[in-house]
Amino acid sequence: MSADANETHPAPHTIRRLSALAVLAVLALLPLEAGAHAGPVAATPPPGLGLVQAPGAVVLRFSEPISHRLSRIDVLDQAWQDATTGPTAPVEGDPNAMQRKLGLLTPGQYTVRWTTVSTLDGHTLRGSYTFGIGTGSLGNQRIENDPVASEGWAGLIGRLSALGGLILWIGFGLLGGVAARAGTPEARLMVVGRAAPLLAATGTALSIVWPAFLAGGSLGGIIDVVLATRSGRLRALVVLAAGAAVVIGPRRFTVNRALAVAAALAEAASGHASSAAVPSLAVLSFAVHLVAAALWLFAIVAAALSSDRLLAALAAFSPFAIVGAALVGLSGVSSATLELGRVSDLWSTAYGQIVLAKATVFVAMATFGLAHHRLRRRPDARGTRVARPLGIELVAGVLALGLATVLVAFPNPPRELESAEPLARIDPVLARLEAREAVSVAGPSGAFLAGLTVLPPRPGPVELRLQLLGLEAGDAPRAVQVHGRSDGGGAFKASLVPCDRAFGCFVGRGYIDVPGVWRIGASMTSNRGPIRVETALTLPAVDGASELARAIASMERLRAARLREDLRGEAGQPPVLFDYRFRAPDAFEMKRDARLRIVVGERSYSRAGAAEPWTSQPWPGPPFTWPKSYYREFWRDARAVRILGVDKVDGVVSNVVGFVRPQLPAWFRLWVGREDGLVRRQEMLAEGHLMDHRYVGFDEPLDLRPPI
Repeated sequence: MSADANETHPAPHTIRRLSALAVLAVLALLPLEAGAHAGPVAATPPPGLGLVQAPGAVVLRFSEPISHRLSRIDVLDQAWQDATTGPTAPVEGDPNAMQRKLGLLTPGQYTVRWTTVSTLDGHTLRGSYTFGIGTGSLGNQRIENDPVASEGWAGLIGRLSALGGLILWIGFGLLGGVAARAGTPEARLMVVGRAAPLLAATGTALSIVWPAFLAGGSLGGIIDVVLATRSGRLRALVVLAAGAAVVIGPRRFTVNRALAVAAALAEAASGHASSAAVPSLAVLSFAVHLVAAALWLFAIVAAALSSDRLLAALAAFSPFAIVGAALVGLSGVSSATLELGRVSDLWSTAYGQIVLAKATVFVAMATFGLAHHRLRRRPDARGTRVARPLGIELVAGVLALGLATVLVAFPNPPRELESAEPLARIDPVLARLEAREAVSVAGPSGAFLAGLTVLPPRPGPVELRLQLLGLEAGDAPRAVQVHGRSDGGGAFKASLVPCDRAFGCFVGRGYIDVPGVWRIGASMTSNRGPIRVETALTLPAVDGASELARAIASMERLRAARLREDLRGEAGQPPVLFDYRFRAPDAFEMKRDARLRIVVGERSYSRAGAAEPWTSQPWPGPPFTWPKSYYREFWRDARAVRILGVDKVDGVVSNVVGFVRPQLPAWFRLWVGREDGLVRRQEMLAEGHLMDHRYVGFDEPLDLRPPI
């Protein structure tokens, strides 16, 4: 090993130059984009929402672009049966979102489970929540923010191997010459030089492949994680650099050192650091931490390998170990500050508790390092006395490496969880209607649903917004126009332009010239044919909030009622018919063909046919109640509440009250009796769910009890 001094024993100034180059390379990473891991930021329907009927799909949006090959949504009913009608699919124009179509759901509680793999950092994240149909729901939102759920045990072992191999490899590159001069046996040193990059390469490869495998990925999905994610590409560089080091062998010190520095930078930029609030600072901090740990741990390992000349080896390595320990402490504090949201996270979060454990191990390492340093400097120093604290320091170093592996594998550090947005629908078309005067109506056209919003809801210049639901990849709506004509002879036409393709949003301006009853429609073309919808409303549309409140109060005074539900997946399809009977305070019966279900409070009873036995199970979620809170739950968070006109239902003159619930989104129309405030008809239009309710039999005698 000493035959080529220039190649084997790098001069100190060479190390300084390489260190300067490493810092410059890290600074070159300044443009790294900051962002949290792929956690949920929007959901349709949101957690805890109670619905009259479900929308056509569960749509989830995340804080980062996701791998659609490896990310998925599952929706399960109370019997843990699949409640969907198709596979998980992307949302056209939104790389951060995915969706899954729903069937025609019966009353009960439903659980949404999701798995995401971020295309930026490659982390796998899992979570779940609940929503209710015909009932409220507790929400039960949960995110599995732990390393085992994200990486799997094999993935964690891979990360441990990768981190340990990388640290020894960097240490070998920086201090191999020092080890040779200190008398570390060449054969042992070469074993480390060969094994370290091999461990880094195989461990990194396993840590990439295994989480993708756990997520149900095929070979194409795993390749997608590597090539389509920033983390995957950077960690692939680690594998390539380490593989090259294995091929060239440990004796090519200069090349080995350059490859190790490149691998260290790639590793530093591939994880949490690149998602911090200040990515360049976090990457620099982690890179310094990695190099400092390499100096310290390699010094311990190389000294332990020099058992025959232990005191001399410790004397040679002590300056490097002391500098490494100091930098580990400083960069560790810096990294923890960037990852933790506040000081209390140290003891109130699992991530913070592991940081505290690692800090404790760091103090133990430093203590035993100081102990063998003092023993070595005593006049009666002997290698056997120094070996014990050195061995304990080495064991503590391995433990610290394990804790560091767990921290690296955490999907979301506390600061990222703290900055996450509430899980709710973010809809640019409907989200801000509460602060503006508007009327919003909808109409179906085949598989599409078009929601049209007029701001303000009166004659004069208006803003027209259209949201088209049911879009699929390649539909490409175009030539979008809104037109209207009134019973007084007025007319207008306006062309709309896209405002947010991810939400099927179009916007334009128009002029409504006269008051009266207007037939307002929208038309466009798509790759699946023409789309046309039309609906009627009265302009100006007066505020309907008081009429909605009167309807809720009147419905909550009922003792019994019957309901006929007409439910379709899209316009033109044959309906699915349900018959309901309600009895205050806590019972209902639902019948479809020969299937029957009775719910009383906390119990649900059902049978598949007249000759079939009854089965009983707990009612999911909160106990069922009717009419108390029932209608408030389904009509809450109403926006753009307006009286659209006057109509007759079963001979009863009724005010037609229209509103939209942006969280779904879904458009409602209620026919509220002018005399009694009772709702005799309710229409809800949502993607994939076109529902029409007819109420009769108000307060008729009804005996509804659990079956014997």
